[in-house]
Amino acid sequence: MGLFNLFGKTAKQTEEEAAAERARRMDLEVYSGMRVEVTSTDGRMFLVARLAGLRGDRAQLKLNTEAVLMASSEDPVPVTLRGYSSRENRAVFLRGTVRLGAGGVWLVEHLTLVKRNDDRIHLRAVTDREGVISPLGRPGGAEEPCRLLNISVGGVCLGLEKRYDVGDKFLLRVRLTPEGELLALRCQMLRILERRHGYFEYGCRFPELEAANEERILRYIFAAQER
Repeated sequence: MGLFNLFGKTAKQTEEEAAAERARRMDLEVYSGMRVEVTSTDGRMFLVARLAGLRGDRAQLKLNTEAVLMASSEDPVPVTLRGYSSRENRAVFLRGTVRLGAGGVWLVEHLTLVKRNDDRIHLRAVTDREGVISPLGRPGGAEEPCRLLNISVGGVCLGLEKRYDVGDKFLLRVRLTPEGELLALRCQMLRILERRHGYFEYGCRFPELEAANEERILRYIFAAQER
């Protein structure tokens, strides 16, 4: 009697079951639906998506944007996935392989949990652009010039000569490139660092980000990686 008849399983089935059991032990399925940034092993962002139908150690990637730097190949590519779990209130880092499946669906497989911590979860592009901010909820608040130091889909870092308080909300208007369109982004101050007397750097988050603006920011980050 052959091994297959004796045990009733092929080597592939045994491997798949072992992988699924490892994934269950790591409780990966709690991350189904999580928004992730998919990056190469050297930190270059390929795409932004949501983990859909996560079962065991594999899922589909539902793209959040049309901006994709990954080649359309059926060969698996090793990647890191960075996301944020609102359930655990912390950043989540996974590793796996991504390939293009049937029907043009991106698949992530062999997922493993790397770590969960409070690290910054979004890739940022360094920049040096002039913009203006105007306070929200303050009638008659004057516009103030600012300098955009870096940007991600989660927020921005701004340089200003005026002191604001943590929690202050404002509207940022900036062009990411000289020829680009003017973006209007709602922001909130999270961190303040006084670089020198009369000059401050502010870490700010986007309380809400329109899909069109997210697309523009991602395209800017992808282009920055190419430079």
